[in-house]
This record gives sequence, C-alpha cells and structure tokens, in this order.
Amino acid sequence: MKRLLIFLPTIGYGGAEISLTRIAGYLSENNNIKVDLLVAKKLDKSLEVDISRQLNITYLGSKKTILSLFKLLKFIRTSRPDVILSTLPTPNILLITLKQLRLIKSRVVIREANSNYLYWKKGLLNKIKGIIAVFAFNKSDANIFISQELQSNLERYISNKQNTTIYNPVFSHDFFEKSKEQVKNFKIPNAELWVTTSRLEHQKGLDVFFEASYSFLEKRNFSILVVGDGSLESFYKNKYSDLPVTFIGNTENPLKYLKLADIFFFPSRREGLGNSLIEAQILGKNIISSDCPSGPKEIIKIFNNGTLFKSENINDLIEAIESIELKEDRDVSKEIVDKFSVEKVSEQYFQLLNNLI
Repeated sequence: MKRLLIFLPTIGYGGAEISLTRIAGYLSENNNIKVDLLVAKKLDKSLEVDISRQLNITYLGSKKTILSLFKLLKFIRTSRPDVILSTLPTPNILLITLKQLRLIKSRVVIREANSNYLYWKKGLLNKIKGIIAVFAFNKSDANIFISQELQSNLERYISNKQNTTIYNPVFSHDFFEKSKEQVKNFKIPNAELWVTTSRLEHQKGLDVFFEASYSFLEKRNFSILVVGDGSLESFYKNKYSDLPVTFIGNTENPLKYLKLADIFFFPSRREGLGNSLIEAQILGKNIISSDCPSGPKEIIKIFNNGTLFKSENINDLIEAIESIELKEDRDVSKEIVDKFSVEKVSEQYFQLLNNLI
C-alpha cells in the first residue's frame, strides 16, 4: 500500500475523528506511505492537536457531508489511493455508493464505532438507516469494529467475512503529561469529586446520573464536574441547578480534569467502546459505568476495575454509588495500556489495510 485516503465528515472533538487523525499521523510518519486526510466540512472548533505535519489535509467545503459526493469522487480520481478508510454513517454510504457504481477502483474499508444500528427496528427512519448501514457493511472490502461486543452484535447481519475488532488509540505518548497539567479554571472542592467527560446528548445518559445524585445531597459531601458540551447543555444547567454541579464545556485536554476525579461516571445509554472510560481506567480511577451496549463491560473486564449498573436504571446506579469502596488511583500494567496505544492500534490498521492490496 503506497497511498491511503481517510475520509471524515469533520475534524472535531468526537472519538471517531480523534482516533483516525491519530492513526493517520502515525501511519504517515512510520510506515512509508502517503496519507491523505479528506474532510467534508470544517468546523469552527477543528481539532488541530494530534495531527501530523506529514498529513495532507484537504477540506471539501461542503455544508453537509451528504452533499460532498461529487467533490469526493473528483478527489479520489485525482489522488488514486490504494485504500480508502471511512467512519461514521454518511461517509461510509457515500463511498459504498461510488464503489457499487464502479466509479472508483480503490479498496474501501469501513470503521464502525457506534451501536445505534442495534436499534434500527425502532422507528421507520432508524430502520431505513439500519438497512442502508448493513448494505454498506456487506459491500465493503473489510469492516473494522471498535469493540468485540459491537462486532458480535452486528455480524449477524453481515455476510462479509473480512470483519475484525481493533480498539481505539486512546493512549498517546503524552497521555500522562497531559493528565498532570494544572487546572486553572476550576476550584477543587473540599468534597468527593464526581467527574464525567461526555457530549451533553441524550445518548450519554447524564440525566440518569443527575437524577441519581439527588439521593446523596443529604448523605454525602460531593461535587459534580461535567467536561464537554452539546445540545442539552442549557437544559441540564437549568433543570439541575440545585445540584452541586460545574459545567466546564469542551476542552482540548479533558485528562487534567479526569485526573482530579474521586469517582468517574460513565452513564451512557449506548456506545461503540467508550474512550473516556478507557482514559479513566488508564489513570486508575474508581469507576461506575452503565452496562450499555457496547464496550463498557468489555473494558471493565480488560482492566479488572469498575462497577456496572443497569443502563437507564436510576435505582441501580444509586445502589452502585452506595456500595462503591473508594481507593487510591491504581497502577495499570503496560501490557494492558498497550492494547489502546497509538502505536499498537496503528500497526493493526496497517496490517489489515496493507493485506487488501
């Protein structure tokens, strides 16, 4: 493989974008291949960290990813990559459409990072999305899943035998250095600090976390720190203003806040893997996570650390908080951390992609 194209809808703070930009940077610097990073639209909050100087980054300037089809085709025909790697539904569908119409000759690999398709029978629109997604899985040259549970749950719909699980590259060389960075915009309270790092969306289950927290206002001295933003930020701030909660917003370095946690909470309704949960594990934190599909149970088993509660079950979360035994930060073995390192993960990607040629 001499040339790789990675197609993304945006470069932002999402787990998919961060993961693939890290992989792209490593491959361009260490595997003697040319990597093009093609981005449908540029956000105001574009991710500039972790992007290698070796990368050729091109923005198509589309208002919506779905409208970038012809610009995408033109770029592919000009650059002629051996393999194209994409992630997230719309980029995947665009590439498979071009492949099925025989307008491109490159190998197409889909990276699937979300369990939303497990719910494609709920509602007509979701069913249509699910059918299209499954079609894409079956027509690609290979599929990469970010957790074994996700792969297992989706393989029932896929006849394509080129399926594999590769975890996200959560651990980078400056991980611990970033976690030790001084926090300047948050006064550390004299109380248990409960931290969650998340997009403020329904999928992430923060409402469940907040509702459970009410049970401890009279029982425990605690403070909540929420790192991240999203469409529900104003709603949460207004509805839960009577809780001891601070909203930090988005940040290039959530690790420095995560490092402060006495307990890390991961209350998601569904996931693909759970990058922030892995970050908390690497830092050896006390962890309470929902047992949602897919990823948390798998991560907690790998690290042998954490308490699971039934997803969306407030009473079960309350019991988990009541029963957790707070401990000092644990040391995590290098062998486990390496499973999620940029180097290890990127080499797995290279082997899979290179074998397609």
